[in-house]
Amino acid sequence: MSSRDSYFLGALFLFLEIIVGTSIVAIIKYFSSDVSISIVLMFRYLFCLPVLLVIGLKIGGIRYFKITNKKVMSLRSVAGLLGLSFWYLSVIHLDISKALALSQVMPIFICIFSIIFLGEKVGIYRWSAILVGLSGAVIIINPDSKNWYSIGLLYIFLGTLFASIMFVALRRLGMSENAVATAFWYNLFGSIIFSTYCISALTFNNISLKIWAMLILIGVMASAQQILMALSHTYASASSLAPVHYITIPIGVMIGLIVFNEKIDLTFLIGTFLIIGSTIIILYRENKESSS
Repeated sequence: MSSRDSYFLGALFLFLEIIVGTSIVAIIKYFSSDVSISIVLMFRYLFCLPVLLVIGLKIGGIRYFKITNKKVMSLRSVAGLLGLSFWYLSVIHLDISKALALSQVMPIFICIFSIIFLGEKVGIYRWSAILVGLSGAVIIINPDSKNWYSIGLLYIFLGTLFASIMFVALRRLGMSENAVATAFWYNLFGSIIFSTYCISALTFNNISLKIWAMLILIGVMASAQQILMALSHTYASASSLAPVHYITIPIGVMIGLIVFNEKIDLTFLIGTFLIIGSTIIILYRENKESSS
């Protein structure tokens, strides 16, 4: 297979993963008043385990799940759980279009944490891009407008913060561990935490048949999301696929307009343009330094 065909398949699988992932958060937002987010997260984590277990056993057997760097794996698991939890909460309390646009500042946070935790050197170009991206986020939030503050803004900030820590931890884990093993232990950790909480503190008696169907659907979709993500990175590198992630924004805008009757204004468009532009510069500088 040519490199061009491989990239096309990688981009296609990532595009499908984005469609599935965006659909999951749209479903969660739509049913947010009918079921606890903790129950949703329990099903999301539980349904990912069988897929990862089968893939890992098929590739390398039980030894394939061995983790040597347990401290970083623990950091990855806690940060990932908090990041996903706050991300789902942010989508519930914010317009889905705004939440998805603000989530694109993640490369900026990853760059900052790479400086702090991994000792990576950053020049004037990337520092400028960081400032531009953060300015874009402020423009989208628009503090001068009435009722600009929402608890969802705190959730999206925390979600992006912890998700960035998770990705920095994944960079470190990538030096010694395989992706299937790290994903399996992370999802096992999440399923134990939320299953324990939901079984001990919540009741399942008042959940309607429609909500049960929704929970099962989210679990199946989350499993498909894991497979599509793994396939995308099988055929193409993460850095080459990074621009594909921006398709999340127009998809979120369409869902917001059609399903939730959201409004898109000029400040949203300007802020989104600045965020995307800044992250493209960051990715370009990282790829250039990696090549040299």
